[in-house]
Amino acid sequence: MVKHQTNSGAANRSRPDSGSKAQGDGARLLGVQALRAVGALLVAWAHAIDEVQGSLGNPLQARFFYFENFGSSGLDIFFVISGFVVSLVAARAANRDKESSGSSAVHFLSRRITRIFPLFLMITAFLLARVLKAGRLHEAKISWLPTLLLLPSFDFPASGPLLSLGWSLIFELYFYLLLAAFLLFTKRSVVRSTVTFLCGMVALGLIAGFRHPLLIFWMNPLILEFVFGCLIGLLFDRCSKANLSFGRLGLGLAALGVALLAATVFTGYGAASAATSILAGQDCWLRVAVWGLPSALLVGGVIFCAPAMRSVPARLLVFLGDASYSIYLCTIPALDVIRRFWRHFGSPGADVGVFQGILSCVVAGVVCYLIVERPLMRFFHNWYKPIPFHAKQA
Repeated sequence: MVKHQTNSGAANRSRPDSGSKAQGDGARLLGVQALRAVGALLVAWAHAIDEVQGSLGNPLQARFFYFENFGSSGLDIFFVISGFVVSLVAARAANRDKESSGSSAVHFLSRRITRIFPLFLMITAFLLARVLKAGRLHEAKISWLPTLLLLPSFDFPASGPLLSLGWSLIFELYFYLLLAAFLLFTKRSVVRSTVTFLCGMVALGLIAGFRHPLLIFWMNPLILEFVFGCLIGLLFDRCSKANLSFGRLGLGLAALGVALLAATVFTGYGAASAATSILAGQDCWLRVAVWGLPSALLVGGVIFCAPAMRSVPARLLVFLGDASYSIYLCTIPALDVIRRFWRHFGSPGADVGVFQGILSCVVAGVVCYLIVERPLMRFFHNWYKPIPFHAKQA
């Protein structure tokens, strides 16, 4: 789960006289940022319930049909958003006539790497220091490839990094590397080539099986959620060139996506919510069906209905979307802190404890965003330039 921030929406709000097309593009991106916040809050909610169950007892909400792990669906929303945004960024890089294919690919990949690794490694170092201090290095059974490089391990079932939520970033990095490779070799059709390759790998995995730990990442059906985002990006580009607007259709698609996601609270979703299942190559198709497709409808619908996001709650969601990467990575450390708080000061109850857990994740993430993530981005590159989605795309 990686955000790609822009100030284009804020700029458009501050200029009422700006063109309708610019306003539409900014509104679409603001809606996507709000969805990032929703995704981060859902993930924090799922892990807060797990933390409370281990420390305070079983909250009422965990006993309401299949609420317990429903928040894991936030990750599927992240994957679709990443497919949409990063594919558009790659297409923009391909359209830089001044750069060769090689320099475009290097520029694109360097920005992706400096986007995800610094903060990930800093929080990983913090967790590793705690493991060393407690003398539990051997007990931790750390798999170093995913922990330090976000590469698949050679274990089966596949191992995740020490920062457990970082397993999703292994899929993200795989997607980035593919886009960079096709940006190098098929510059003018980078997104379509990436979509074709990913679909081919998933089809090959379906035919041949993918029980090898590397193939679990390379051929996993979960990759199709990035493909959904890429397809939304290609459709968005076509509609932008033709100056087409689908406000009501977008609203309907978003509502359908929400309804289908919410329905799984009552129908269930098997073990698709468990990272251990995905890393063992199990329940992957189920997850794509029950959460991936609805997430694509939701993300695509929000993009095409372009909500204004002018109210205070909407602007708060946009801000939390800006901080979503920090919120996501800080979830595990923040819940560890709140667990210690409960141990010393107690808690009013399990359900209130879930709220406290979510709040601790948000506060820790926002603080991390303001004092760590944003300065890091300013150090590595000027991240806060608008992404010109209205520019001609491949």
